[in-house]
Amino acid sequence: MSTPAEPVTKPRVVVIAMSYKPAWRVRSYVRDLAEAGVQVDLLVPESKSTQDVELDPRIRVHRVFDVEASEIRIRRIEHRLLFNVPAKAFGKARALTVGRPALKKVDAGLALTRRAQSRISKGIHRKMFWPAFKAIRPVILSRRAEGTAMELDLAGADRIVAADQAAMPLAWRLSRRYPGVRTTIALDRKPYVS
Repeated sequence: MSTPAEPVTKPRVVVIAMSYKPAWRVRSYVRDLAEAGVQVDLLVPESKSTQDVELDPRIRVHRVFDVEASEIRIRRIEHRLLFNVPAKAFGKARALTVGRPALKKVDAGLALTRRAQSRISKGIHRKMFWPAFKAIRPVILSRRAEGTAMELDLAGADRIVAADQAAMPLAWRLSRRYPGVRTTIALDRKPYVS
């Protein structure tokens, strides 16, 4: 008497790509896996990450944020302090001086000061804030994405792939939580694509 065969389940790979847009090599990797019949879950940071990117419809895309810039508190605070508050203050001051001939020089001075302030704010953002934020962004993303990753039920996955540097802290956390799932940084097609 023969026993019924176990149902064959498709292999499942979870790819974590936390750069702002998945690189071409990542898109190629997930496409090749999907074409080979592998269930692919792609975890990206925000909605815009896959907005202009063509992905195979079989790839399930999961997002950590809707809009990263508005959902990370430090980015909202930085934007308010460097851009919103000064723009509002200069806007109110200029509303009092525009169109008044007696205050023409004051208005010109305010306009010049506003342009200088805008350049300084952009410089602070580019040279000071952004390098520091880039260093802590992977940790912020890993903490925030851990909840999204838990919803994916990774215990049944065959492999977790950290596709870029920003994905490594999350992949490390997941590898500790799911020691039976192989975690790697290699975009290795060999086990799935013949």
